[in-house]
Amino acid sequence: MGIGSLKTLRDGRVQIETGSIQEAETLTNNMRDNLGDKMETNIKRPRKPRLKIHNIPEDMSTANIEDTLIAQNPDIGLEKGEITPNSRTRQKTHSQHSNRG
Repeated sequence: MGIGSLKTLRDGRVQIETGSIQEAETLTNNMRDNLGDKMETNIKRPRKPRLKIHNIPEDMSTANIEDTLIAQNPDIGLEKGEITPNSRTRQKTHSQHSNRG
């Protein structure tokens, strides 16, 4: 178990950062076993990571992006339902150029 950092907050609380959720849960369980109800612990759950993919071919729809990513990356172990495409936006194809000199 590794503690990444230990910070004291202004209101008297302490923030401990660990390398993973499992390490945080182990630390919390150890604290409960040793200290009982003297302290309250709260593990912050991280948000789902977001990923933006650019330059997707026009013929690919958002419905089949998940199937394509799963088929192309079998070593990751993704399953259907883990990837949720939100929307497809078009990039502006024109750009402004200035004529200098």
